[in-house]
Amino acid sequence: MVSPSFNIVDEAWIPVIEGGRPRLLSLMDALSRAHQVDGLAAANPLETIAVLRQVLLPVYLDACGIPGSEGDWKQRWRAGHLPAERIKEYLGEQQDRFDLFGSRPFGQVAGLRTAKDEDKPVSLLIAATATGNNVPLFTPRTEANPPTLTPAEAARAMLATQCWDTAAIKSGAADDPQAKAGKTTGNPTGPCGALGLTVPIGRNLAETLLLNSPIVRQPPPDDAPRWRHGAMAGAWEVRGPVGLLDLLTWQSRRVRLIPERTADGNAVVRRVVLTAGDRLQVLPQDVEPHTAWRRVDKPRAGQAPVAPVRHTVGRDAWRGLDPMLATVPQETAAYSSSLLLAQLADLGMDEVPLQVLTVGVAYGNQSAVVEDVIADLIPLPIVALTPGGVRQVIETVVRQAEELRRAGNRLDDDLRRASGGDPVPWDRGLRPGDALMHDLNPVVRRLLAGLQREPDRCDDAEDAWREVAQALALKAAEPALAAAPPTAFLGREDDKQKKAYRASLAEVWYRASVRKILGIES
Repeated sequence: MVSPSFNIVDEAWIPVIEGGRPRLLSLMDALSRAHQVDGLAAANPLETIAVLRQVLLPVYLDACGIPGSEGDWKQRWRAGHLPAERIKEYLGEQQDRFDLFGSRPFGQVAGLRTAKDEDKPVSLLIAATATGNNVPLFTPRTEANPPTLTPAEAARAMLATQCWDTAAIKSGAADDPQAKAGKTTGNPTGPCGALGLTVPIGRNLAETLLLNSPIVRQPPPDDAPRWRHGAMAGAWEVRGPVGLLDLLTWQSRRVRLIPERTADGNAVVRRVVLTAGDRLQVLPQDVEPHTAWRRVDKPRAGQAPVAPVRHTVGRDAWRGLDPMLATVPQETAAYSSSLLLAQLADLGMDEVPLQVLTVGVAYGNQSAVVEDVIADLIPLPIVALTPGGVRQVIETVVRQAEELRRAGNRLDDDLRRASGGDPVPWDRGLRPGDALMHDLNPVVRRLLAGLQREPDRCDDAEDAWREVAQALALKAAEPALAAAPPTAFLGREDDKQKKAYRASLAEVWYRASVRKILGIES
């Protein structure tokens, strides 16, 4: 039987939105018509990021060159489209490197095998699918009934695995000298797993690719994407990235997709070989483009003085704007923004209606399982990336929203003390302050979008915020006050804190806190 072929240059596999409708495009079409494509479809944010970072961006940058100056970057922006002829020529030269099932399969190791010739269900590549010991009681699938992926689905899942795969023990390749008893230990997660990614999104795919293109004045001469290197083997190494292209196409796992044909002759993938891959020795702050950084106050021996900022489960992206807005380098600052957002601040692209896609993964059990995927999309006025009125308003809103949350939760604590009980632990239950953040979410998003369109109306935005935030904060307290038992109105004395707690006092304290936080005079 003839081996199947699926060349991602010509075959449709990239989910996009074009003309307001979802569809699949080939690599050639997605890049040559990028100015006509609304953007990447975000149904699976892990795959969206993987396709952008591991294929679209490095192909564009390798074909057209990494921008070497602000002038070069702005000239490309003014063009409004990618150089289609140069991209087509590049993909024609490299086409044999992009066949998913060829003699040098794209993103894989030809003939990869373990010492015991074992393979695994393809669900191993899908973060949302339980496998092995992690299969829950009521899952509709078992190890004996793996999902069936089309070649397009398998390509995207493989790329996502290279970015986000879980840590812990991995199978060892038969030709891996570092494998012991057929296994490797100490494997970290995929390189994106340690990051809280902040990805600039433009009005179309061409703008998105350029917004994600860092300016590199002196790129290393030997920096190249993985497909321009020699064929990979099962052995792996610990090293730092040569440069941007090497980092974007980092092979954190060795993979071989096992294709088979269905009764009607179509190629599908049900099984996969996955073993340990290269480990990042260090993540250079001046190379990684997509994450903000936080200062490590007391780094341990051998630890870097900065670490990537990670997104928090259950928090909307606007609540983490402080690291994104920290575009002015300061030695004592708690945060510094991502390379790309700092670059946009320097380029002065204030007129661009920028959105930021934030994506991260929360791992559990020693990073061996995926507990949650964090994804959000918010409008971000580029003028907020530079010091001034818009940034000040946004920072004030984010700070006040957090203080209102804490005030709402203190109200709940005070009512419980007044009833003779104890406060609920901070991580248990839905309290008034946390419910308030849900109500404030659309308000803050409208404020960000409004400041993006009319950045000169900072005073109006701040006044509107105070009015709406106060109304919502008082409304959020009503259920807790209505549910307070009769004993809360009589109250009680707390000997430890030497303070009286009553429902009426709790309400007075809360209202006063709301006014003080928002700067509203009594």
